[in-house]
Amino acid sequence: MPRLLVVHSYEPDQMTDLEQTRGLLSGLARQGYLEGESIDIQHFYMQTKKVFISPEQIEERGREALALIHDLKPDLVLTIDDNAARTVMLPLVDSDIPVVFAGMNGQVEDYDKIRHFMNSRARPGHNVTGVLEKLYISKSVRVMKEVLPELGKIVFIVDNTPTGEALQKQVELALGTDNGGLLYSIWKADNLARYRQFIHKINNDPEIQAYYPLVTRLVRADGSVVPLPEVTRWTLRKCRKPAMAFSYFMAQQGYFGGVSVDFLAMGRHTARKVAQILDGTPAGMLPIEDSSEYAIVFNVARARQLGITIPVEVLSAADAVYDSLGLRTELENPTIFIIQSYEKGTGCGAVLERGLVEALALAGMHVDRDVTVKRFFMDTRYSHTTPDLVHARGQAALQEIKATDPDVVVVLGDNAIAEVMLPLVGTDYPVLFGGMNMDIQRYNSRKHFMNTLQEPGFNVTGVTSEVFFDKIMEMVHVMLPEARKMVAIMPDTEPWLRDLGERMQRHAESCDSQCEFPGSFQLEQVSSLQEFQRLVLKYSADPSVDLLAVPTPVGLLREDGTVNPLADTLSWLFANQHKPGFTFAVDWVAYGYLMAVGMDLKGCGRQLGRQLIRVLSGSDPGEISIETPEEYYLAVNQARARQLGLQIPLEFLEAARKVFVTMTPGLAR
Repeated sequence: MPRLLVVHSYEPDQMTDLEQTRGLLSGLARQGYLEGESIDIQHFYMQTKKVFISPEQIEERGREALALIHDLKPDLVLTIDDNAARTVMLPLVDSDIPVVFAGMNGQVEDYDKIRHFMNSRARPGHNVTGVLEKLYISKSVRVMKEVLPELGKIVFIVDNTPTGEALQKQVELALGTDNGGLLYSIWKADNLARYRQFIHKINNDPEIQAYYPLVTRLVRADGSVVPLPEVTRWTLRKCRKPAMAFSYFMAQQGYFGGVSVDFLAMGRHTARKVAQILDGTPAGMLPIEDSSEYAIVFNVARARQLGITIPVEVLSAADAVYDSLGLRTELENPTIFIIQSYEKGTGCGAVLERGLVEALALAGMHVDRDVTVKRFFMDTRYSHTTPDLVHARGQAALQEIKATDPDVVVVLGDNAIAEVMLPLVGTDYPVLFGGMNMDIQRYNSRKHFMNTLQEPGFNVTGVTSEVFFDKIMEMVHVMLPEARKMVAIMPDTEPWLRDLGERMQRHAESCDSQCEFPGSFQLEQVSSLQEFQRLVLKYSADPSVDLLAVPTPVGLLREDGTVNPLADTLSWLFANQHKPGFTFAVDWVAYGYLMAVGMDLKGCGRQLGRQLIRVLSGSDPGEISIETPEEYYLAVNQARARQLGLQIPLEFLEAARKVFVTMTPGLAR
């Protein structure tokens, strides 16, 4: 029986190759050539998509295939795709072995310039014939215009492989003569990072209505090849524009659709040429032809995701319609990298993370089982406190992110926001923030990451912190209706603390006689522990001062330049401050503050967790509104009230969500 050797450019599991091979075998069977009965078919897989990817390796695999041909002495050689055509077909030109190529993306005339094997397409005249893989680009564009009448600009993404260059030439030839007034660009992605940048650019450019991904191989920064399903899964999660699909398989996986190459039919087309040669027709007498069949395919599940309605008349003409995504876009065992501004267990980050983890668990996503959490503590409350050191810790965090390559980055607290989140704006990483005490517009003016709160539009979203000046002032006035003068002592040791003091000052200055607190307001900002203690003692002894607010005494510097522990600061404060005051953090009332009206920090963490779940499920951060805290409440401390000789009104106790009966400043971190 005759022997056929099929030299495949790629791996055995490459989908378009599988379709061509299925078509080949069924086509040969129709012609009376049954595998194992009337024809011996051998296969050689060059594996040049995933394993042997360098030019030198591809050439070596071609030589190995030629050595196999020498040993097997087949009656006919079939090459599939361009790498096999270039390294195996061309060396066999004018040999005794007839050669058929299939799936050739490059222009056959370009191959003929390398080694002459074709007098004309209609009558090649040598020992080679075959079937060209033609992308029906013009037809696909026309179909897309029927779905999107406003379609005016499209982007084609190719890679820097020989196949990518061949596909680029096909696009240029097709649209150079028949673009129907369409504006188009061809972008070349030489690696995964570049491809991701292109997808984000497509998302953010309103003039681009659709794109055509023609990448066949992408590499990571370390040179390893990214499996195409991984590229597709990421693209479906991130891209908000319809993608034209050049194969059934792409539409089945989840790409929007269009006019597809029918690889099964191309395999049958190739089989007819193989059979004719085996029946005695010289290869050079058989025309070199374009793949003759195409198919209109759509994925209506993807259309629904994108908010696109495909006209009924277009759908009715489709050869295949898929109603689900063949690839799950949810991340499997994703890695979340949490960057906390302060030391472990210190500041808002610890509480926010507890709420976030709680929200994940409620959704069935348990840490260490369903998600992997990596952490980096910037240690900027006590250890790395100067601007230079804070910046250095931010750089260290960014290096850790790069090394870990997480699926999502979560930054907690202002130092992490300033030093880690802002540099990540516009990168591939989805970023969520929490514990943002400084005015969000200040951050946005430093690095634009937000168009509006409702539609941020970039790779960042999150939950801001909020200080309820009006609520706390109202509660103070209710508890102490005779109070007329308030002094606030605020540290200025961090940018967010300075911003908080300035906003407090502006709020007080904007008050009129109808304000929540009708008295006068004075702000003192300090950085040293010594000055802080001096002012507390001064105003505690001043009979004209009714209220002494010391809401956030963090970061105070001792004489040796180190930061005084918060527990020591609060222990001293509650022993020496003899005027009523308040804090903005309800959790701090447990330490000994008289009262607070503030956000539920753990609740903010749960909000952040729900946003994280949406991102892990495929939503783009830029489409998720930046939120403010959903919950706030009143907390009071009866032990502190007794220490100050105050009686907390009954309505206060009834309105408070938390009432503390002890003072525990030593637990403060």
